Order: sequence, then C-alpha cells, then structure tokens
Amino acid sequence: MGQLIDGVWHDTWYDTKSSGGKFQRSASAFRNWLTADGAPGPSGEGGFAAEKDRYHLYVSLACPWAHRTLIFRKLKGLEPFIPVSVVNPLMLENGWTFDDTFPAATGDTLYQHEFLYQLYLHADPHYSGRVTVPVLWDKKIILSSATSPPKSFVCLTPPSMGWALKPGITIPPRCKAKLTS
Repeated sequence: MGQLIDGVWHDTWYDTKSSGGKFQRSASAFRNWLTADGAPGPSGEGGFAAEKDRYHLYVSLACPWAHRTLIFRKLKGLEPFIPVSVVNPLMLENGWTFDDTFPAATGDTLYQHEFLYQLYLHADPHYSGRVTVPVLWDKKIILSSATSPPKSFVCLTPPSMGWALKPGITIPPRCKAKLTS
C-alpha cells in the first residue's frame, strides 16, 4: 500500500512494526457528510447534499470496510442511485488498480483511470496520504466526500435519502457514536 506525497505516488508499504503488526488506518483527509441541505454533519465537519445520482462508490472486494459499505448500500436500496467501480483485489506497486482482468473488477466506470490514486489527484493534485477504499465520490463537486470507512456507510443514512428504496434502514444510535468518532 503506497501513498501520495504532494501529488506524487510513492511505493512505500505500511509500517506495521510501529503498531505491533496491526493495520491502523490513519485519519482520512476527506471526511464529509451527506446531509439534507449540505450542512455540516454530526461531527461539525463539512456536508454535501444527499442528492439522487450524485455519488459514485469505489471499492475493493478484498477490503472489509468496502465490503461493509456495499452491504449497507444493498440494505438501503441505494444500488440504482449510487453506481460502483470495483478495483482489482491485488494491490501492487501502484496501489489499487482498475485492471479488470479479475472477474469481479469493473475498471473505473466514471473516469477510466488506471489507478485509484489518480482519483485522489482529481480531488487534490497535491494530496499527501494513503490511497484507500471505500471512496464515496461526489460527481457534482468532483471531490471525495468520504474515505473514512465507517463514515462511508454512516454517510448513507441521512433521513433526506427518502429516494432510497429502503430509507427506513438506519444505523442504531448505540453503534453510530462509535462509527463517527
């Protein structure tokens, strides 16, 4: 898992020695909420309006956080409104790729990028940080609205998503606090 440093890709693997061998996700640079009117969400961080057909989801089937986001998208009935691009599950020297030789990989159906890091550069040409999935992409503003995995599916729960096929499905309050911290 490489990273971008000031917009340039570096093939540096995640340092698991400093965390006792565990993967510890760093805080996301893109942490926005979907709200009825685009106002900041519960954390006070920026919000984007929950509009039908405005978002695109990027996932890897090898990532448990992305998998949870896909499950929640299905449960909410958001599949017709939030399309998905699936990266190849093998992360190589250029990170996640849109190589569609893996049977379930779709390629980048929105921009036809070769690598996921190129999507991050769409949002910020000088981005520095890890390139992770899931990514909930705002097609209107051309910006990643959420790359923090718990927030990716917490984002998909606003009451304003009445257009979801199953809008009543939400995250229980006792779980939401943990997911949004």
